[in-house]
Parts: sequence; structure tokens; C-alpha cells
Amino acid sequence: MVTNELVEAETRDRRRVAIVAVLAAVLTLAAPLVARAIIGTDPTDNALTRALVQADNRGAILLSAALSVLGLLGITFVLDFLLRGARARDTSIQPYVRILLLVGGIGLALFTGVIQAITSLRLEHWATEGTQTWEELRDASNYGPYVFFGIAAQLAFAFAFVLVSLNAMRVGLLTRFLGYLGVISAVLFVLAVLPLPIVQAYWLAMIGLLLWNVRGPREPPAWQLGEAVPWPSSAELREQRVRAAEARRGGGEREPEPVGAGDDAEADAGARPVPASARKKRKKRR
Repeated sequence: MVTNELVEAETRDRRRVAIVAVLAAVLTLAAPLVARAIIGTDPTDNALTRALVQADNRGAILLSAALSVLGLLGITFVLDFLLRGARARDTSIQPYVRILLLVGGIGLALFTGVIQAITSLRLEHWATEGTQTWEELRDASNYGPYVFFGIAAQLAFAFAFVLVSLNAMRVGLLTRFLGYLGVISAVLFVLAVLPLPIVQAYWLAMIGLLLWNVRGPREPPAWQLGEAVPWPSSAELREQRVRAAEARRGGGEREPEPVGAGDDAEADAGARPVPASARKKRKKRR
């Protein structure tokens, strides 16, 4: 009864979470695109030039920050849904994972919004009232120990992202591809080796499609059963392929059992095909 209630509750929420996942994908990708469209990516521009451009386009920079904040909140919401589903199927998942996720995700979103707003105000003051020197620009961009709050939130969010992806994959809510891609997306939140968050946006879009396909043919069975359905290991997959191949060859003649095979050989004796010589003898008796 509890399992049925879980499946029904998740089915009611899945399409809403799917919409949030797709919106989070769009917002996550749109935030840096807006900033790059305004500031540009010309490597010949120095920091002073870029700072002046940001000061002149304060509204666009704040829009980019708002998109980033909404994207982070959307990712946190989607991950929390996956985590609750995984914990419902495996009670061994520790509660601290959800604490890390919420504190890290919400904290990082708030830090991003506040820092961008303060930076915008400081740059406007630097461009309009200051002497526009390197020293003043460095002071405007210096937040002292407050930066460590953002780093801590970022690390907590990324770590929780990894744990949620692995646990959701382990209980069968996510395919292996989406599970490992979630881990890569989490790492890229810390190590921004790509100019745009393409991997994160793609992962979110795929999660949205998975959640929208309620009871579809490609849906992992754990969603329908309401319990953990671990993915088979490589050895189990090989064994399944061997069994499938043997089943396809089921109409062929089996190899004779070795002498002294025991009870299994005797049990299988009735299932063996009758030799042609025995059939001829029976005809003569008739």
C-alpha cells in the first residue's frame, strides 16, 4: 500500500518537476550567454575596458545574475525530488545529503545574487565617481573573507549533486548514462573547464524528458514499482546475453549430458529429443 501511494505521489509531481528541469536547463545556459553578449569575449579587451562595459550595462548584468539564481534554485529542486525518491527506495541513504543539497544550492544561489548586485553597484560607483584606476577596480572586486562562503556553498552543492546522481542511479531511478553524466555536471560546477554550462543544461533537459515520460517504454522500472531496481552489473549483462542467445537456439538439438551428471541429468532425460532409431523400433512393434 505504501509503495502504491509513493508511485501515485511521484506520478502527480513528475511532470511539474520535468517542467522545472527544462526551465532550469534554459536558465542555466541563458545566464552566461546574456553576460557574454553584453561584455563580449574579445581577448584583447583588458579588465578596465570590461569593467566599464559592465558598468554601462548594469541592467543586463543583473538580468544574467537573476537567470543564474533561478537556474540554481531549479537544479536544487530537481535534485531534491530525485533524492527523496531514492531515499524512499533505500533508507540507508543518510539525511545529511539533503542538508548539504539545500544549504549548498540555496546558499550558492543567494551568494551569486548578492555578489552580483554588490559588484554592479561598486562598478557603477567606480565608473562614475572614481578615477578608474587599477587599484580602485581591485578594491571594488575584493570581498575579503566573504568569498569563502561562496566557495563552501559551491563545494557543498557539488558534493550533494554527486551523491544524489549516484544514489538515484543505484536504486534505478536514473540510467547509468544520466547518473554518471550528473557526476560530471557536478564536477563542472567547481571546475569550469568549458566556456558554457552545456553539459549541465543537457543533463537537466534529459532529466526533464525522463520525468515527463510517465510510464513510458523507456522509463526505468524503479519509477513504476516504487522500490529499488538496481541496474545489472557487466557480468550479469553478459549472462543475460548468453541466456538470450541460448533461448533463440532453443529449437536446436542439445548436447548430450555427461555420464554421472546426477539428478539434474535424470530430470532432463524426459526433455531430450527421442532418437530416430527408437522411433523405428516402436513402429515395428505396432
